[in-house]
Amino acid sequence: MLVLAGHPAVPAVETFLEPGRIGGFVIVPSLIGAEAAQGALRIQDGEVPEGLPPPAVDAVKPVFNWHQMQRWNVSEASPHGSESSREPSFLERYRWRVIALTAAVLVQTLLIAFLLHERQMRRKAEVEARNQLSQLAHINRQATAGELSSSIAHELNQPLGSILTNAESAELILGSPTPDLQEVREIISDIKRDDQRASEVIRRMRSLLKRAPFEKKEIDLNQTMREAFDFLKLQASARNVAIYLQTSPQTLRVQGDPVQLQQVILNLVVNSMDAMAKMPYGRTIIGRTDVNGAASAVISISDSGPGIPPDRLNEIFDPFFTTKEQGMGIGLSIARTIVLAHSGQIWAENQSGGGAVFHLSLPLAA
Repeated sequence: MLVLAGHPAVPAVETFLEPGRIGGFVIVPSLIGAEAAQGALRIQDGEVPEGLPPPAVDAVKPVFNWHQMQRWNVSEASPHGSESSREPSFLERYRWRVIALTAAVLVQTLLIAFLLHERQMRRKAEVEARNQLSQLAHINRQATAGELSSSIAHELNQPLGSILTNAESAELILGSPTPDLQEVREIISDIKRDDQRASEVIRRMRSLLKRAPFEKKEIDLNQTMREAFDFLKLQASARNVAIYLQTSPQTLRVQGDPVQLQQVILNLVVNSMDAMAKMPYGRTIIGRTDVNGAASAVISISDSGPGIPPDRLNEIFDPFFTTKEQGMGIGLSIARTIVLAHSGQIWAENQSGGGAVFHLSLPLAA
């Protein structure tokens, strides 16, 4: 074994290669041992030792210590047929696994990018659909307001006429030598009441006609029904229709757009009024709100009309389907679209005692 200070050490036998020798042409005891073992096996099988051929194994091989070669900066260009204690790198050891893992990561990255793109496109489509729904619903509300315009005008004329009469009366009283101030106070109170009544009519009208984006918020479904039925009372009276409202004693909190939900109720009630237009008497509409278990609230609008032809029950919510001579066929279709946008359901059926009933189900707010 050659050892020089400041130089790599070259052993004579492979067993002395570790831990600090660099290697070289060394004797490999394992080769000698393997040859001896083969001879021993042949003797055990019956051959005489004198008949065995002399050992032909080349026990001297170029063997190198990889770590020492790195330490002494020795070139890796070892002699042909040499062996090295070099451990394969991570990429060399797991080459195909690394390739497969890289391919899998790349495929997953592309898939995630595609899904994110699809999600963005879906959100964009949802926003566009809501904008179109708001626009179509606004047009439908304008048409409904046109149908109710005469009733609305009459409902406004009543408080305005009372205000004018009370103002003239107060003016006469104040012009007398001894005005009755208590009576004037009562007149002013009546004027304030009629003014609030007219303001409420205008507020409902503005709410019906305003064009606002679809916006959900927590509302009381009972209150929404009351406001819609209050808005329709005069129209029902003008068309000789008795309307009744039975609200649930329990507060029904839902997530919804109050304007659009009122529009659904208006469409259903006006549709029922139109269905009973040719009836000489007995025109009745009943609105109900109730809770369905612990998950949803239900609105029901029933009438005493002729009902819906059984073969048309599945078509009445289709766009442009109508049984009216002057109907456009979009009222019930818009109502269904609004309900679906609220994650609800709407359906119609005929009552056993006559007339039709529309049901509207909405999930309760958590």
